[in-house]
Formats: sequence, structure tokens, C-alpha cells
Amino acid sequence: MTIEKCLIMDNGSYTVKYGWKTDKSPEIIQNWIIRGKDRRRQYIGREVDLCKEMSNIHVTTPFQKGYLLSWSSQRTIWDQIFNSTPNLSTGDIHLIVTEPPLNFKSIQEAWDEAMFEEYGFKSVFRSSPSTLTAFHYKQTHKDNQCCLIIDAGHAFTHVIPYINGVQYEKAVKRINLGGKHLGNLLKEQISYRQLNLHEETYVCNLMKEDVCFVSTSFKEEMELVRKRDPSVLCEYVLPDFLNIHRGYVKLPHVTDDNEEPKKHTPTKEQIIKVSLERFSVPEVLFHPSDIGMQEMGLTEAIVYAINQCPSAVRPHLYNNIIITGGTSNLQNFKERVVKDVRCNAPDLYNVSVLRPEDPVVEAWRGGQKLSSWSGYNKIRVTKQEFEEYGYNICLERFTDSIKSLND
Repeated sequence: MTIEKCLIMDNGSYTVKYGWKTDKSPEIIQNWIIRGKDRRRQYIGREVDLCKEMSNIHVTTPFQKGYLLSWSSQRTIWDQIFNSTPNLSTGDIHLIVTEPPLNFKSIQEAWDEAMFEEYGFKSVFRSSPSTLTAFHYKQTHKDNQCCLIIDAGHAFTHVIPYINGVQYEKAVKRINLGGKHLGNLLKEQISYRQLNLHEETYVCNLMKEDVCFVSTSFKEEMELVRKRDPSVLCEYVLPDFLNIHRGYVKLPHVTDDNEEPKKHTPTKEQIIKVSLERFSVPEVLFHPSDIGMQEMGLTEAIVYAINQCPSAVRPHLYNNIIITGGTSNLQNFKERVVKDVRCNAPDLYNVSVLRPEDPVVEAWRGGQKLSSWSGYNKIRVTKQEFEEYGYNICLERFTDSIKSLND
């Protein structure tokens, strides 16, 4: 039996990626509800881009510390997705949806009840993004039976080993740092040194994406800052939401001798100069103790997770490290992981790190691959089964189905 109408929804804490199994790429919307300065109108999900002034906005997020806690907010965003997607009648749709790794059973139960009882999907399969990523990797790399998934997300970072397609739970490591924390740290540092941006979380998060990078040699970068090297110094133009709706990096004005200089529209630009913050902020992912957090750094967590696995599979895990999540889009993120892991891995082991072309949607592509898999019908739960057995069938089926993905 072929599943025709299948909707894949990667429900992250920062964005929701969703689309049909036949789509080339998913649609990505913010998993927020925001209100502007006047607090009168609210903007839901895809409507966020319609808000003309993103300064001093009030943001409501369904997720807190990486877990879905505000169900009313999440239902509002789901309603927008399901009501605005063409040809979507939930009673005829099969759903593949993601949840955070190591999710609480109470949240899982509420999740399943919402999908079946409120929205009435024909069938549901619920899994973590890392499991879908591992499945996608296994399907495209048939010879590799083991992999290590690094999910660098918005709320936290997970290091999860998979052996023969099965998550090795004893070695799963969670780091309570993610893209949200980096944006907040950048906001604090700039507010302390230059301009008060404590109410501009959204602006600072975009600034983080535009200017921050992961240093491959922290001491050398610090020396460049000390010398005021222009390669590190960066000028960032803040949005005024009148002429400039999104901040941007101001490039040095260079003109050719034979070319007339371009005329720029005169505007009162508000510029922030960043140098040290560009690489010191992402550095906390590798050294959380720099901000007083008693956490393993990313490199230490990778080595720790691999060492918790059987010795026979450790070389294969070092050789199949996959990086996903929006935070991994930071410049030099992959190169830093390769360098640090290589320094800490045994000399005889080969270290190979893969970052997909678009790490943000990799889990969605794994769900897309899963929807066409021959064994998909055996791992999903139908509405009829849920009505007969309740949450217990989901608990049993989804737990066992993760082990079934290696068949």
C-alpha cells in the first residue's frame, strides 16, 4: 500500500518546516506569535513578515526550554498551517511529525491526542528530528550502519549516536545551549558596551546570523582584534523600520578609478561596530564555562558520547558525524568540529564530518524519505487504532518503530 497524501511537519521550537511528500522543499514559517508596539494586532507564523516594525515586539513561543508547553499558542499556529495548506483535509491525510529528543511522556500523550482527537489525521508517525536524519543518512549511505547526529538547534544542542539505525540512549548527550542563547549573549554584550538592545531580541538574533562566525583559532582571532585588523572589525547597520527593514553588514566603500562612485540614498544609519563579539559569542558552544555554565562543550560531548558506545563501533561513529540544525549554519562551524574532534580522537581513527546542503530541513527530508519507505505502514498509528487502544499503542508503536527503521 502506497501512502499518497502524506504531510511531513518538522515542528521545531524556532521554525516549523512542513510540506507534502511530493514537494521539492518544505515551507518554513516562524513558530511564534508576535504583537507589535501597539499590542493590538497579533501576527501568527507566516504573518510575522507582515509586521512592519519588529522593534520592541512581544513574542509568544509555544516552546519553553525546548519543550512544548503552551498548547494554545501551538494550536493557533497549527490551525494556520492546516487551514491555509491547499487540498488539506486532515481526515484524509497521513502525518509525520517531529518532537524534541528525550521528550516527556506527558507531552507525547498530549501531542498524540491533539493530532488524532482534535485534528483527526488518518494516521500519525511521531519521531525526533535526529531519528529522521539518521534514517535519511542510512538510506543514502547503505554501507554505513552507524552515525553520530549533532543537532544544533534553537533551544539546545544534542549529540546522539545511532548504531544499526537505532538510537543508543545510554550515550545521548544534551547541551543546554542553542541559537537562542547565542542571540541573547550577543544582545547582552552589545547592550553593555555600546547601545541598549535589551528589548530587541529579534534584531539581535538576525545580527547573530549575519556577523557571527566560529573561530578555528581563538588566540589568533584575539590577536587580530588587539591589532584592530579590519578582517575582524565589522560595521552593522541596525534597521529603523522606515527605510531599513532588516539590518545588514556595511561593506567598505571601494571604487574603481575608472568607475564613478555609486550614489547612496542619504539616511541616518545607526551603526554598531562588532569585532570580538563575532567569534566570542559562538565560542561558548565549545566552552560553556566561559559564561559560568557547568556543561560539556560540544567537542567534549562528542567524544564522551562516542566513548559511551561499544568499542567496536567507535571508529564508525568518528567516521560518520552529521551536523544539522540552524546553529550549524554559522561560518566555520563544521571546520571547528573537524579540527577539535581530530585532536581528541585516537590517531588510528578517521574523522569525517558531513553537513548537508541545508541542515535546517534535513529532518524534513528524512521524513520525506520515510513516507516512501516500504515499511512505513507497519510503524504508523491509524486513527482507528488510536480510538481502540489509546495512547498506549503510540507509546509501543513509536518506540518499537525506531528500532524497525534499521530493517
